[in-house]
Amino acid sequence: MNNRTKGILLGITVGLAWGLDSILMGAVGVTPLVSAFFHDSFAFFWIGLTLLFSKQLCGSFQLLKTKKGKATAVAALVGAPVGMSAYLLAIKYATAPYASSISVIYPGVGALLSYFLLKEKLSKRATVGIFISLLGSFMLGFKPTGDIPTTFGTGILFALLAVLGWASEGVIIGFAMKHIKDEDHIQAAPQQFLCLRYFVSMIVYGFLVVPLSGEFSTALTIIKSGVFIKFAGIAILGAITYLCWYKAVDLIGAAMGTALNSTAALWTIVFSIILFGAPANSHLIIWGLVIVTGVFIFAIEPKK
Repeated sequence: MNNRTKGILLGITVGLAWGLDSILMGAVGVTPLVSAFFHDSFAFFWIGLTLLFSKQLCGSFQLLKTKKGKATAVAALVGAPVGMSAYLLAIKYATAPYASSISVIYPGVGALLSYFLLKEKLSKRATVGIFISLLGSFMLGFKPTGDIPTTFGTGILFALLAVLGWASEGVIIGFAMKHIKDEDHIQAAPQQFLCLRYFVSMIVYGFLVVPLSGEFSTALTIIKSGVFIKFAGIAILGAITYLCWYKAVDLIGAAMGTALNSTAALWTIVFSIILFGAPANSHLIIWGLVIVTGVFIFAIEPKK
């Protein structure tokens, strides 16, 4: 099996794992902020465990001494406590298929932010792709059909906040990598930056978000009842998502890896039907396909 085939299979695994992760997180039935705390904490544990065996764990924490590491920590604040919390709130209020379908437009929104803030060029093809994915997201939220909760509108707003959080995370990382020139000698694996991201997320959730939101007692109840074991299992999917995505990007490039990642929107729909008997909503499926198509157009260069 050549590297391209491996990369494509890993990219498909990313979409599948994140889609299943989204469905299961919505099914646990715990408040979103506490869910996010346990999810990211266990994701840090699993990724840290893999780095421990490869003797790279200490290097992750040493990154905090570097400018790029500090930039990663700042990016984690908008990507995890903001992005992930908003995403789980979107799942709660608008259901996982809708939340996932809208959330996958974040690479396009990130590209737009980079265009305006970092003055990065945006090709006509990318612009068309972004427009198509945004149109799909608008239609998805504008005219929902089927068994839609009364809190749907609130959920869509949270999904858009998640998009903004994750897109901003990418812009911050892109800015740091582009403008920090005196640290090119620092050799760090992407997994180490990812481990640092989840570590920062865990600390912020554990010491700020959960206590200030009055959810500390809820977190203790989850630990005492043993429900936290479910989060430990689901977080394996979250860890697999990012680890496979980094490897896929290494083998087939960021564009194709990002595009395959967007298929999570469709996998979420599939899993919601198979696992929980959700009705096959044609409106959701059609516009979900439009969104994924737009991401593919945006991400993939036809000449390559």
